[in-house]
Amino acid sequence: MFVNQNADDYDRTTDEYIVAYIDLLGMTNRIKTEEKQLVMNKLYNLYTFSMKLTKDVQIKENQDIQFKIFSDNIIITKKLSTNIEQRKRDIRSLLMCTGHFQELTASDSVGWLLRGGISIGQLFIDEVMVWGEALLKAYYLEDKVANYPRSVMDQNVVAEAINDKQLAEYLRKDFDNLYFLNFLNDCHFCGEMLMNGFQMIRREAGNSIDEKTYQKFSWHMNFVNAELDRKNEKKDKRYRLSMMPI
Repeated sequence: MFVNQNADDYDRTTDEYIVAYIDLLGMTNRIKTEEKQLVMNKLYNLYTFSMKLTKDVQIKENQDIQFKIFSDNIIITKKLSTNIEQRKRDIRSLLMCTGHFQELTASDSVGWLLRGGISIGQLFIDEVMVWGEALLKAYYLEDKVANYPRSVMDQNVVAEAINDKQLAEYLRKDFDNLYFLNFLNDCHFCGEMLMNGFQMIRREAGNSIDEKTYQKFSWHMNFVNAELDRKNEKKDKRYRLSMMPI
């Protein structure tokens, strides 16, 4: 049996997008626990609240950001303009949205960590499918490169952001010379909620964690503490993430 086709079936093309691919860490184990219904509801609320928040923010560029969600993975996309100034605003919109998602996930609203990749490239997306090199690169960065609870940016994103004062604030260069998303760039006086979120993350892991998990926790702790110190918001000075040596 052949599917009937018409001229419109051949009109699908890719465009240039900025894409974030996100994986929520530890979800496989959560699905297997007795509290899996609670986990599913928390996950659903995280997704729906994040999408609503993005649309509610009164920034024109946020209105056509698209989300694709499957289980513990989320894809966030934004089509890029060819106009230089609009393109900068498009990139900022995607980075802001992805940062808000990571901030919310790590806070005491949820208490989870995530890992991701962010890329610029060709993409096709509609209500049926997502297709393109930008998605493949973002997934590769998340799956093979990020390692820690960070969203690593590809060279295309870095090249467009690093020389723009506003966009550069979303970039942080890590010990391995990779650039990742500063998800706290738009977050102010958030030390308490991040400290409480980290305590939730540690409690969920239990008293005995392996070296790989400890490594992830330590990376997150060190980044958050360093970023809070850099912001120099005196009200938050008493809130710091901490953990005992393994």
